[in-house]
Amino acid sequence: MKRLLAVAIAIASLPVLAADPNGAASEVAQALVPRETWKQFVQNLARGVQTQMQNHPSANLHYPPDFAAKVEAEVEAAVPYDAIIATNARELAAAYTEPELKDLLAFWRSPIGQKYLRVTPAVTGKVAAETQHRVDQKIPEVMRKLSKLAQGTGGAGGPPAAGDAK
Repeated sequence: MKRLLAVAIAIASLPVLAADPNGAASEVAQALVPRETWKQFVQNLARGVQTQMQNHPSANLHYPPDFAAKVEAEVEAAVPYDAIIATNARELAAAYTEPELKDLLAFWRSPIGQKYLRVTPAVTGKVAAETQHRVDQKIPEVMRKLSKLAQGTGGAGGPPAAGDAK
């Protein structure tokens, strides 16, 4: 889910943004998370929630025909677009000056900025997948090495028992 959120924030081409009373921070937030991108994220998240519910051990429940739409509505209500944009804008405004935000907005509106928004999700996904693969391969060996270092500290290679003197 964290990766989905990261992809949702970086995805899609930049829409034309109207003047916003919240200033450049809100415009940058909308550029980074276009409404259509957020809608796709909510749909994916809702499918994940529904799948988890239906795969739960007590899942022999009977779901109404419009259950998917109800799940999506609940997810959207829990994480509404406007609240995400407001939070993002607040954090951007705290991190950047108004002139810097205008420079960022100019970048996101430029051809290279739009390309960045289009291609970065795929790049991020590939990097994340390769990193996860590497972690999955290397962590067992790291754990074995660390287990050898920890042996003898608490009996049969485990942590010290309660009350053991240091």
